[in-house]
Formats: sequence, C-alpha cells, structure tokens
Amino acid sequence: MAKADRQHLVLGTAGHIDHGKTALIKALTGADTDRLKEEKERGISIELGYAELELPSGTRLSVVDVPGHERFVRNMVAGATGIDIFLLVVAADDGVMPQTREHMAIIEMLGIPRGVVAITKADLVDEEMVELVEADVEEFLSATPYADTPLVAISSKTGAGLPELLGALETAAGESTAHEAGGPARLPVDRVFSLKGIGTVVTGTLWSGTICAEDSIRVLPEDLEARARAVQVHDQEVECAGAGSRVAVNITGIDKDRLARGQMIAKGDFTPTYMVDARLNLLPTAPALKYGAQVRFHHGTSDATAKLMFADREQLAPGDSCYTQVRLKTKIVPARGDRFIIRSLSPVTTIGGGVVLDPHPHKHGMGGEHITRLETLERGKPDEVVSLLLAEARPGGLSFGELMAVSELPAGKLREILAEPETATVFSNQAGELYFHPQTVTDFNDGVLEALARRQEDSPAEPSLSLDRLGKAVSLAEDGRDFQVMLTALAGAGEITAKGRRYALASAEARLSGSQKRLLDRIKALLDEGGSSPPTLKELESAAGADKGDLKLVLGLLVENGSAVRIKPDLFYAAAPLEAAREQLIARCRQAGRITLAEFRDMLGISRKYAQALLEYFDRTGVTRRIEDYRILRKKAGI
Repeated sequence: MAKADRQHLVLGTAGHIDHGKTALIKALTGADTDRLKEEKERGISIELGYAELELPSGTRLSVVDVPGHERFVRNMVAGATGIDIFLLVVAADDGVMPQTREHMAIIEMLGIPRGVVAITKADLVDEEMVELVEADVEEFLSATPYADTPLVAISSKTGAGLPELLGALETAAGESTAHEAGGPARLPVDRVFSLKGIGTVVTGTLWSGTICAEDSIRVLPEDLEARARAVQVHDQEVECAGAGSRVAVNITGIDKDRLARGQMIAKGDFTPTYMVDARLNLLPTAPALKYGAQVRFHHGTSDATAKLMFADREQLAPGDSCYTQVRLKTKIVPARGDRFIIRSLSPVTTIGGGVVLDPHPHKHGMGGEHITRLETLERGKPDEVVSLLLAEARPGGLSFGELMAVSELPAGKLREILAEPETATVFSNQAGELYFHPQTVTDFNDGVLEALARRQEDSPAEPSLSLDRLGKAVSLAEDGRDFQVMLTALAGAGEITAKGRRYALASAEARLSGSQKRLLDRIKALLDEGGSSPPTLKELESAAGADKGDLKLVLGLLVENGSAVRIKPDLFYAAAPLEAAREQLIARCRQAGRITLAEFRDMLGISRKYAQALLEYFDRTGVTRRIEDYRILRKKAGI
C-alpha cells in the first residue's frame, strides 16, 4: 500500500459556460469529468468533476473541474475550496464573459495565489482574434492581483499549445508553497456516494493534517462518530493522505443518508459555531451593504444564510473592507485563516469575501476594543495571537488540540510559543495538558486565597468552601476542569488544602466554641448509640436541642473526619455500624448469591425504612446492584 507522503497540489478550473474547461481537462488528462447523464446530454458541467494530471517533471496535480453556468456557481465555490493553482479558461471565440469575472472574483476572495490562463478554441479563429482576446484578458486581469498570470493559446481538439500550457503549470506548481503536514485534519465533503462491495465514500480536498486508514473521525457539525475504513488518493489506496490531497474516504459507522456535501470530516478539537469574526472585503461591483445585511455565506463546501454586523460602521461601500461579526443560521466548522465567499440573496451573485479571524468569538457590537482585538488577530505576531486566545479562554484554559484548531499555527511553532513562561502556564490532569494565560492563573489564585481567607474570618468553625461556592466567590461558573486543575496546582503548592470537594487555606483549622464542641460530642454519641437505626436529622435536632446551623456544622465536621457518613439528606450513620452492615451484606451475598430487602432487614434486625435507605446507599456506592426485587454484589465490591 502506498504511503502518499509526497507534496500534493490541487488545480482548479474557472471560466464561463461552454468555454471548454471540461474538454481541456480531458485533453490534458484523458479523463472525462462530466459524470452525470444530464451533463452529457446538455454538454455543460453541473456538478464537480475530478481527475489527476501528471506534469512532465512527474509532479501530479489533483484537478477539480468546476461548472461555469451561473446557476451552478454554488457548486463552483464548493469546488474552489482548497485549490492551490487556478486554470482560467477563456474561449478565443467569446472573450471575457460574466462568469469569467465572477469566477475570478471568487478566486481572488479565496486567496488562491497563482494560476495560468488558457485561451481555448484557438483553432476556431484566426491569429488576430486570438491576440484580441489575449489583450481583453490582460486588461481584465490588470485590475486584479493576477496581472502577471501567463496566457497560453491552445486547442483541445488539435493539441496545439498543450505542451506550453503544461510548462506554465509546471512553473506555477514549482512556485507553490508546501502544505503544512501537521495540525488536526479537516476535509470539507463535496461528494457522497456508495460503491457495491465497498460501502459509503466521501470525497474532498484535505485542508490540513492527515487521515489514515482505521482512524477515528468525526462528521461535523452534527458531531457523528465514524471510522475511516480505507483511504484513497486518485483511485490508489494509501495508508495515509496528507494536506492538499484530493481524498476519498471509505466511511463506516454512519448511514449514507446522514452524510452530505457541506459537512466536515475532522480529527481534533474543532467546534461548530453559529458565529465568526472576520475581515470582509466587498467587491467594487457590489452594491453597498447596510449593518445587519443578510447574505449567503459560503465556507468550504457549506453555505448558510448569515447577517453581517460591522464592527465600525453602519454601511460598507463597494470596494471597501471592514471587520465584521458574521452570525449564521446554521453551524459551520471554521478555523482562523479560513477564506469565505458572500453572495447576495437576490439577485444571486458574488459580492465579496474575506478571512476568518476568530472562529469562536463572543457576541459583540461596535466598539474600539473589538477593533483592537481583531487587529491583533489579523496582523499580530504569532505569540501575540496565542496570548490573546489564552487570555480570552479564561477561566477554562485550552488544550493543545484546541489551540491548534483556533490558532491555525504549525504544531512546532505553537509548542515553541507555549514554552515561553510569559505566554502560557501549563497544568496537567488525567485528560492531558491545559494551557492558561499567566495573568488568568494569577487572578484565579489571588481570588481563591482571598475568598478562603474571608471565609476563615467569617466562619472560623467551618473555614472551608465547597467547589461551587468557591467558584461563585471568585466569579467563575463551575465547568469542572478549570477549577480542578488550577485548584489541584494551588494545593500542590501548599497554599490550600482539599478534602473531598471542599477547600480551605492550608493554615486554617476549625475553631469551635465551647457549646459547639459539646454539641459535636453529643451528636457523635447519639449516632454511635443508634447503631443500625440512628436518629434522623429531625430527631437529632430534637434530642440535642440544637440550633440548625450548629447541627449542620458539627455533622459536616463528623463527615469530614470520617466519624459519620451521610446516606440520605436527613440520615447519618456512625462509620462503625455502617461498615458492619456492609460486611454482613457482602458475606450474605457471597453465600447466597443475592439478597432481598426483607432478608437484609431481618438480618440486621432493623425496620424497612432503614433497610431500604442502606441498600440504596450501597447501590449508589458500587457495593450492590438491584435486579427486580433483589440485590447482587458488583464485581468491585471488596471481593
């Protein structure tokens, strides 16, 4: 099996309907990219076609043949995703036409760096006409970034000019930048089909990373889990396909009817979103757009209706550019640096495009602070961008995979930046490493220590705080991972102590008043005397004549020091009789294989109320498992 470890480049056609794109690709590759019966009958491309072109040097280009008809520009945008080199086709008997202009606008907005122009059908006109069309194309391109693009007159029918065209493509391929091999994989799906004996296949251009046979993959934005059974690059099965490849993935684990063009096959920490911050460029030929304008947003092979919320103006003029927040009606799977196209809803035409700066922004309106932030994301140095992303990630931090997804930096460069202590602080837990902005850690630690010091001063008898109350005290929502990893580090530094889910200053000790100490002794004695039938919370309150607050305090201390166990909100057991009940339960189940509630009640000589409470506690703590009206031991129950 091939390893597919060479550099891959994608060549995409562009041009007006009936200018000979598909015929040219057939002349170059021998492949007919018109694959639908309707395309054959009508003589135009409706869907995307694919082929492989081997240049004289041996370099191979994946070729995407896009439709030229104005009704199918949506398909053209999908095909232009991931293109490295464009091949603009202009017919010698027609010249520059509307879809020529629209396709080149799309190419410019997608940031495709270079290309070649083929003047097709040169055999149908005289030399003077070819020269006129070449001049027409040069004038058109002079107002674009592609003024120096080479032009080659060819005939797909006679083969004239094809060697020169291949030479121009060879030069363009040699100037193309290699794709970054690292990073999490993303593959926008442009086709889904089934093959007999193989199953479901999806195809697309791999934007980043690698996809290998047997990889676990996700289908986004639906977040469906699947497996890549096999991977092919141009009909050749490979172990792994790398960024820039035209890839076919044989997917298992998902029904074909749940897959469609517009989805993203991914590995790594990509999160679908309804919103992105971006730099937006409006074409000079487009109408002015007002704040909140609705457009069709094309990203990868997906498209969605969206609103444009400009960061610094009420209206965007033709040919102008600004920062904007894009709010979508359906989710997309973006990363920083992704290109996109916008089209008007009516009439449907391409009006602009841009680049994603923040794939997961907070909802915001206009304002200088937002503009400063977006300027950093657009033009800041890599370490400045990472610092900003970490600062905005507070309080939860980001994993390396999440940082890869949102920063779009090469793995090596990202690790180099994260190694700088002034940029990031790293903590480890069972899930791996989490990165925080150093100021986030400082602010968190200061907040925790201040909150616990205040607690110790206000409540010397109970100086600890629960995890959720500690979170509220430092104005953080409890999402779990940020508290655990940073609190664990703080405890490891000897600043605080942790008992269960309660935290206190390391120097803190519970200081009970004389009456509270007497109450603690009295409650402990009552629980010890109660054995397997201890008094309820209400009975303890009555028997001890205790204040509810003091009673709650001493019960908490008894639980904390292991003298008592809470098995229900209103029922506490002394540790010794509870352990005795557990041992008797395990012994009986080992002997008989199972036990009913009535048998357990009679064995301990207690009421049904206590027997049921105990068995439910043992179920919750993993000792027993209930089946119908009896219990059996779990495998891990001390056997």
